[in-house]
Formats: sequence, structure tokens, C-alpha cells
Amino acid sequence: MRSDILLVLAATFGSTLGLRRACKHTAASEGWYYTTSSDSLDAIAADFCTSPAVIKQWNNLQSIKPGMNLKVPCHYNAGRQRDCAKNSATDGAYVIQSGDTLNSIAYDFCTTADKLQQMNSARITNKDLIYPDWVIQVPCSWN
Repeated sequence: MRSDILLVLAATFGSTLGLRRACKHTAASEGWYYTTSSDSLDAIAADFCTSPAVIKQWNNLQSIKPGMNLKVPCHYNAGRQRDCAKNSATDGAYVIQSGDTLNSIAYDFCTTADKLQQMNSARITNKDLIYPDWVIQVPCSWN
């Protein structure tokens, strides 16, 4: 993502940057995530497109603390590298890049192309027709 545009968005709209967590990929779309002091089960689950209950079950735990290695869903091939500029508790802004498709953006933000089109109905009237540098609303609840 173009960090210069995200910084301008953050400064202009009073938003914060929602940066993605990374996982160390293993097999079967699983991986490991090392917790930090700013983590919560809800935020980790949202970032890895799952629920807190799944993370608790996979790791046999009730709560987390910094320094834990958690087993999480980790979709290695997809990358999930898009970040957002948060502008509310649940949503943020994303700047469309060359080569993006609404489906690939949706996958990265744990949603569907239909939902993104609904969230951006004034701008996106055709799911197959998006342009670089458009700023769109995306779900962004992980930070």
C-alpha cells in the first residue's frame, strides 16, 4: 500500500493506520502468531478472519498475554498484506492499487466483493470496474 496516501488520509480524517498482523505459515492454511502487549483476542481473530472462539479452541486457552505463540488461520498464498486507514471502530479506507480486483481486496479484508460494493455504492456500480487511486471503505476492525 502506498504509505504516503495512508498518512495523508490519517492526517486528514483523524484516522489511525490499521496494520496487518503476520503469521509464520506452516501447513494446511495454519500458522503461528506471536502476541504483543497491544493484542486482544478479538483483534487477532478479526485480522486472521476467524473468531475468538476458534483461536481459544485451537490453543486450549481462555485469555492471552504478551509473548504467547498462537496457532491461527494463515493463508500463505493470499498474503493478506493490504492495510487500511481506520476511520471508525469497524471500518477504514483503502486506496486501490494497480492490479487489484474487488475480489482480491475483499479476501484481504475478510469480506465479499458484494459487501464492498454495498459499502461503496456511490463509487462502485460495477464490481469488475475499479480504478487505481480510488479510496474505498473496507472492514477494518483488527486494530
